[in-house]
Amino acid sequence: MKFRPEDFRLALEEARRVIRAMRPDEVPHTLRRTRSSSSRRLTPIEAQTIYRELDRDPDFRETTLSGWDAARENSTDPRTAASVLFLERSEGWEFRARGHLAEIERREARMDADGLRASLEEAQSELRSLKNQLAEQRRLAEKSTRQRTNQLRRDLSRARERNCQLERQVSEESRKSARWERETNAAWDELTEADRRYEELRKRYSLKTKQIPARSSVGSGAEVGFSRDPLEAARMLDQMVSYWEVGADSLSDQDEFRPPLLELPPGLDPKSPGALQWIYYEAPRLILVVDGWNAAHYWNSHRLIPGKPDLRTIGFITNKLDNLAEYSVGRHQVLFYLDSRHVSGLDPDWDNRFKSRRLTGFYVEDADDAIAREAAGRAGERVAVITSDNGLAERCRTYGALILASEALAEWMANSPV
Repeated sequence: MKFRPEDFRLALEEARRVIRAMRPDEVPHTLRRTRSSSSRRLTPIEAQTIYRELDRDPDFRETTLSGWDAARENSTDPRTAASVLFLERSEGWEFRARGHLAEIERREARMDADGLRASLEEAQSELRSLKNQLAEQRRLAEKSTRQRTNQLRRDLSRARERNCQLERQVSEESRKSARWERETNAAWDELTEADRRYEELRKRYSLKTKQIPARSSVGSGAEVGFSRDPLEAARMLDQMVSYWEVGADSLSDQDEFRPPLLELPPGLDPKSPGALQWIYYEAPRLILVVDGWNAAHYWNSHRLIPGKPDLRTIGFITNKLDNLAEYSVGRHQVLFYLDSRHVSGLDPDWDNRFKSRRLTGFYVEDADDAIAREAAGRAGERVAVITSDNGLAERCRTYGALILASEALAEWMANSPV
């Protein structure tokens, strides 16, 4: 085993104290720098220098050992004993010094082992503490999770119950809505049928009224009145009585004596689309009489369509008017008149009337005269005539009809909701 300066550090430190106690001229030349060093602990270079000097100079070793009182006081200390043996150099000192150094290593190993054991125990104790904390945190987390899960389940159960309740309400409201829609459609169908029957009875009554002979002047001697044929007279009386007993097909007393619709609400221009909006959203139930070709010309002009209107344009306008009547607040009736001379290839034997929901169209020889006769025949009723023909407008106005311009209809159709 080869010794190192660190093995006899106590002897080296004692030798340094002895060197510093010598007079400068007594200090060996190799140790003078060590004597003048100001460091409080031996540096590796200083320890190596003092170790070599002690190893080769017996007198320096003896001087160091003679003044070392701590060597006698701590003789049982292995480190001190090894340093003393290094200075004494007695027989077999190396073997015994190695034994002391080995004991020092064993002690240091035991101290390291004890330190490691203490560190291990401390780590194990900390690990147990962390495990306990982890278990407690896991327990609290599981408890919180269970509570939140139970709360969410309760909330989900309440939400499902509420959803089922709302679904039942929606189903019930849907059934009610379907029932009301069926009843409403049935009512509108009945109203449409009443309109048709009323129109038929009105025409039949007018026709029969014209067929009753007028009374002659007094003293003429001619018998006037119903037909002398009892069967014919009875049939006419039955028809007249049935007309007045129609009930739902006839106008109510309130409608019968209601004054005709003469003008738009204040501020509405009959040439503006607002007039048609009022007809659609607010006007009470009325008869719309439309000058067909006039409306078609103004629609082409409004849309900058070249050429004369054709049947496609007529179809578009009648569809718009049909929707206006069907979905308006008043559920109006539309009568659409066209001059048959403007339709090329029209078969003379073809039916001059066409029907679509609440719109009835007529092909006539002179639409202006037909519209004027319609307004005259409905004097006292709520009638609105759509035309921009000033002459026709004046004729219809004399019968109390409301006049709306065809350009207003064209602008309304361009942005209509239906």
